[in-house]
Amino acid sequence: MYISQMAAQSIVDEIGREICENVNIMDSRGYIIASTDPARIGGLHEGARKIIQERLGELYITSEMETASTRKGINLPIMIHGEIVGVVGISGEKEQVAGYGNIVRRMTEIMVNDSMQKDRHRYDRRVRYRFLEEWIARAGMVWDRNFVERGLRLGIDIERPRRVLAIHFERYQELSDTQEGQQHLETMEASVRHFTDQEKNILYLREPTKQLCFINACPDQKMQEIGEQLIELIRGKYGERIVIGIDSERSWKDGGHIGRLCEEAEKAAEYCEENGRDIMFYKELSVELFLDEISAGTMKKYLDKLFPVEEEELGYFMTIVSVYFQVDGSITRMAEVLFMHKNTIQYKLKKLEALSGKDIRTPQGASVYYMALAFYKKLYGESRLVRCV
Repeated sequence: MYISQMAAQSIVDEIGREICENVNIMDSRGYIIASTDPARIGGLHEGARKIIQERLGELYITSEMETASTRKGINLPIMIHGEIVGVVGISGEKEQVAGYGNIVRRMTEIMVNDSMQKDRHRYDRRVRYRFLEEWIARAGMVWDRNFVERGLRLGIDIERPRRVLAIHFERYQELSDTQEGQQHLETMEASVRHFTDQEKNILYLREPTKQLCFINACPDQKMQEIGEQLIELIRGKYGERIVIGIDSERSWKDGGHIGRLCEEAEKAAEYCEENGRDIMFYKELSVELFLDEISAGTMKKYLDKLFPVEEEELGYFMTIVSVYFQVDGSITRMAEVLFMHKNTIQYKLKKLEALSGKDIRTPQGASVYYMALAFYKKLYGESRLVRCV
């Protein structure tokens, strides 16, 4: 067992503030790894080494015993499960430090043990993450028994049917640009991880720009409920917005590979980000499935050919098209949303038909306009439509 330097310095700073004395922590070899006096870090503490080698219960360094690396004060072993993992030292006169030496030692042991447990949890989590990443990457491969058993040792049964839920933080890029923002992200991610830990049927994977939840196979309604709980958790606790993408129920029923399910959930989450949705299932996507394969130039040519107008006017027409699909073509509801008379709506739709040569109220025309709307959102974003209303 070992004490991390970061954890040791945190402990030293906290204890030093409480007792107003110089405090040092030495590792299991006797080297100072943390101190209230930064100049001493890295040096060998001969008194600590003597405690470790001879398994002493304590050692007080007198004025006569002082050396360049060892100063007057009391030094005590840090014991964890019967093993000396380090030494804590308090500088000062014997009558000053002897009285609370054992209290400081016990405090240090408790804090060190807690830190070690956290380090073990972090290590175990990294091992699980690496396994899950490997599982995702093994697309199309037949599982060998060794890989399956590796998973079982980690508490991961890869032969059990799963579904995938992808989580994106709306302000991820903005928050990741500052140290304070990164800490905020880590706190929110920890809340999501804690939520999944409480749910015994969920495996969790944190990746740089997203989080993935692998959930025991269940109907869409249950997936929706879990997604809504996560959204409310982050909104209620931090005032932040996340979007949720969910794979297709059909894919896991057909025995789809976990990698494919991750791609589906990720695709749905990306669409949520671009279109202001909170939750979306992969099955709801249509033209969005192949938008990334079409160049921006091709999309613009399509729009220019269909609507030979200036960009501002194009945005106005696309707003009308967007509302048309939102209300399933209801003229009455369009009039309410756009604050227009129904006759004005009819006039706008006829103008669209005259401009493009396609009637949005026919199946063929609707498909053309739906494609155009998808291209417009991809090129200019959802917010442009809002401003055009």
